[in-house]
Amino acid sequence: MKFRVQQVGIVVMAIAASFLVVSCTSDKVTQCASVIKVVNQTVIETKTTTESGTKGDVQTIEKLVEIFDKATKDLTSVNISDEKLKTYKNQFLTMYQGATEINKQLVASIKEKKSTKVHEGLRKSRNIFSPERDLATGLTQYCKEPEK
Repeated sequence: MKFRVQQVGIVVMAIAASFLVVSCTSDKVTQCASVIKVVNQTVIETKTTTESGTKGDVQTIEKLVEIFDKATKDLTSVNISDEKLKTYKNQFLTMYQGATEINKQLVASIKEKKSTKVHEGLRKSRNIFSPERDLATGLTQYCKEPEK
């Protein structure tokens, strides 16, 4: 009978250990899914807003300010414990915060009819988004990696 209790204890310990491994893995998966959800939603909203181009349309640029501001708030509210995922999150946050500020400046420059500042803002906007593809690819690859 004592042997049977030990076997049950070993089985219970194995099940508990597997739950711990799964919960750690699912924690990363859940965190990845949360970050990717915000990023994808931002991309969808941005594409929808800019489908026909902006062409200096203040209302469209103001809508972009709202989108990037919302993305910043949504991403800030995502709790991340994984260090590498925190880095990705922070890089996206930096990009969204920069995009919000640049687009606010663009709106002001357009309203003030300062073409030099508009061109400067457009250049800054391209620069702020230049790492987006690599960042998204890196995030996707990291989230696909099995837990070590």
